[in-house]
Amino acid sequence: MRCANCGNELKAGSLYCDVCGHPVQIVPDYNEFDDYLDNLVGNDDRRTDGQKTAKPVSDGTIRFDEPVREQLHSAGQWNGQKPDRMLQSVKQQVRQAQTGEQLSQTKQPCEKPQSDGQRAKRAQQKKIIIISAVVCAVAIVILIAAITRNVSRSHDNSFDYQVKQAKAAYSAGNINSAVSYYEKALSIDSDNTDVRFALADIYMSKKDYDAALVLYQEIINIDPKSKEAYKQLISIYESKKDYDAIVALRESAKDASVLKLFADYTVSKPQFSKSSGKYGETIELSIDADSDTKIYYSYDSDDPLTRGERYYSPITLDKEGTYEITAVAVDDRGIKSEVASAKYEIEFEAPDAPEIDPDGGTFGAQTDITITVPENCKVYYTWDSSDPSAASTEYTAPIPVPEGNNVLSVIAIDQNTGKCSDIYRSRFEFYMN
Repeated sequence: MRCANCGNELKAGSLYCDVCGHPVQIVPDYNEFDDYLDNLVGNDDRRTDGQKTAKPVSDGTIRFDEPVREQLHSAGQWNGQKPDRMLQSVKQQVRQAQTGEQLSQTKQPCEKPQSDGQRAKRAQQKKIIIISAVVCAVAIVILIAAITRNVSRSHDNSFDYQVKQAKAAYSAGNINSAVSYYEKALSIDSDNTDVRFALADIYMSKKDYDAALVLYQEIINIDPKSKEAYKQLISIYESKKDYDAIVALRESAKDASVLKLFADYTVSKPQFSKSSGKYGETIELSIDADSDTKIYYSYDSDDPLTRGERYYSPITLDKEGTYEITAVAVDDRGIKSEVASAKYEIEFEAPDAPEIDPDGGTFGAQTDITITVPENCKVYYTWDSSDPSAASTEYTAPIPVPEGNNVLSVIAIDQNTGKCSDIYRSRFEFYMN
């Protein structure tokens, strides 16, 4: 505790100051903020009437009023201290007062005590200042928060910022943060393929192939000519031995430069020895494909691999009707070719009617009939005007004309096709004299 008059440190229990002899006053602890507010509102009600004033001058020295000097001198003699030492102590107190208190600008020894109304007014002013300071502080905090929020929102909506942060996080080895930033970037620009490639590279390094597959497929959907995305997909499917997926991927590709990537995963479509069309005879149909493949074919199915049979030798189409042949080639990896198909209509031509010699007539002597048999045919005949068939008498040698009035009926039947010629009919009359 210090003396209110000279600022000397008081001994515990002292009633008077050892330096200036001023009576001890019990005052509250010093508060720098109160001094600051007192200076703002011009209040200095902690002074007492007995306090003396010190006055700073322009040259930086401190001069005291005469009454102060006298008190210092007498106090120094009374206390046994040198005046210079007392002066130094007081100067120190004055310097402190210059930063915290507003000293009197006159040489009057002190200000008059303030009334209760003045003190209340000063207290009210201090409250207003405090409230204003608090309001300003709150406003500043709100402003800073708003600026921070706007900056954060700006970053959240910035594609470039998210990509930059992702690259920095990845370089620092923070993979999860890099993925998070890249995903935010995609939420801003959903069609960006560069970010998808970066994300896919991360997933590939983590051997999360399923996640990478999704990203590469999305890239292809956005850019069907992305050869790099196709290469990566082929590589993943190859590692999984999923050749059906490679074939499906190849079938989805439309760009010629992309299709070249599937050269090692393509099986040639089978080829038929005869083209589709209408045939009037039996045909032998051969099917060819790559030498390292197996061929499967079917007469009546568009899925010859599962519902057909293995091809080993040419197929004979020897019956009339329509045939729709399908075939597929499969290599040792299980990669299938496109399904080849051909349509054949078999409608055999009827053989020509046999040639008869003599061609009917009346005969008075024994006469033999010869018949010219068409190629690949057999000839059958009757003498009772009935239609001949394969069950009738086969012609093998010249036929003698029987006695009487008879009708010869002849037919030729193709042994390959079963087709019959038109029936030949002629009357033969022979009477013995």
